[in-house]
Amino acid sequence: MKNKWGVRFGIMKKNKVKKIIAFIFAVIFAAQFCFYAAAAVQPVRNISNFYDVSQGDWYYSYVKRLYEDGVINGVTENSYAPNADVKTSEVVALVARYLGLEYIAEKNREFLINAKTEGANLWYSGYIQLLFDTGIFGDNEIINYGIRMTQTGEVIIPDSSAMIIDSPIKRMDMVKLIAGSFEIKKGGTASNRLKSEISGTGNEFITGGGYDGDTLGKIKDMISDYDNIPEEYKEYFLKCYYNGIVRGNERSEVLPYNNLKRSELAKIISTVMYFDLRENDIRSIPAVCVITQNDYSVSSVDGTNLLKKEKAEQILKEQAKNIKTAEDKDKNAIRVTVNQNNIIPKGYLSEIYIYMYIGGAAHEMGKINCSTNEDAYFPKQNSFNISKSNLKSNSDFVGYVYLVLRDLNRGGEIAGAVMLNIDPQGSLKDTQAYDLP
Repeated sequence: MKNKWGVRFGIMKKNKVKKIIAFIFAVIFAAQFCFYAAAAVQPVRNISNFYDVSQGDWYYSYVKRLYEDGVINGVTENSYAPNADVKTSEVVALVARYLGLEYIAEKNREFLINAKTEGANLWYSGYIQLLFDTGIFGDNEIINYGIRMTQTGEVIIPDSSAMIIDSPIKRMDMVKLIAGSFEIKKGGTASNRLKSEISGTGNEFITGGGYDGDTLGKIKDMISDYDNIPEEYKEYFLKCYYNGIVRGNERSEVLPYNNLKRSELAKIISTVMYFDLRENDIRSIPAVCVITQNDYSVSSVDGTNLLKKEKAEQILKEQAKNIKTAEDKDKNAIRVTVNQNNIIPKGYLSEIYIYMYIGGAAHEMGKINCSTNEDAYFPKQNSFNISKSNLKSNSDFVGYVYLVLRDLNRGGEIAGAVMLNIDPQGSLKDTQAYDLP
């Protein structure tokens, strides 16, 4: 009996099997030796070769990791072209690569060429076959891309289909491919051809190994343009949001109809492959920090959404729970320690100011910026000593903490503020918040 690639299986005598096994081990050893010998002379891939990728760019860390690990290349030796559109053909190849199934895609292409299937010579034909066999490509993709199928399940890629596959991919189609690739199960492929080739359940890519239904249901309120997502794509956006892969821009928009850019591709693929680059586990975000449509009012000035002051204060008070105070009697001071957690909603920035009273006047001791947009804004811990030597009486406050929430969608406009006075014993007391001093 022949399998897809023409390999014939049958019953063999034991001594013949032993000879074959010995030969296979010899080939493997030789291949490994050649691999390591070749690897020893491979040039170091240095991200600094790209003139259009610098450390100040938001996509720098993603491009750097993928390029240095050999997952992606530039469009030239010296250019990554971060603003260039990404083609569907390029995406299907990367999906196969992070699934570890690229070698099967190569075998697929060889088989299609030998079978003289239309479109087999296209460099990505084997990848398209792979996505169909794994169920990542379904009936909708077959129709949308104009692909035809033979009676035995081989993909036919006519010229009209190739034009579509070689065109820019929409963000929503990329998201669907990513979410679908996470749920491949051994033996669960469309044609069952690859059931012995796929290991695991696919769930190793999913945060926590599986989806929390309650959390998925809340995510739609976190995507400001959720209603603009076509119905058949909404589930995929929820799942990619859940996994910290697609969280939208500073306005919490996921922009489903936009063409995918190479900078965005780098973020998506790197967060698929490297969990340390993913945005925070959404299940750890306190419920009070989740903003829904009910938390907005309409601005009387420009008619846009305006976060309600009460909601902004709720978020800041949750943030304030990470501020601890303790009396240091040896130094006659109050120690204020800010332990930061990344809980500020997307599109907002919180600022924490520490003040000390000296002669009745407030003097700034330090300021901390906190935003979910960049982990660099999040120092793990900051401590400040506020002297008690300036106290006139034990009823006076030694200083205060001022928390401000800024709306990045409105040019950094203050959405709300919370002020906490620090008494001589180190306790934090709510008080009326004024404008920044």
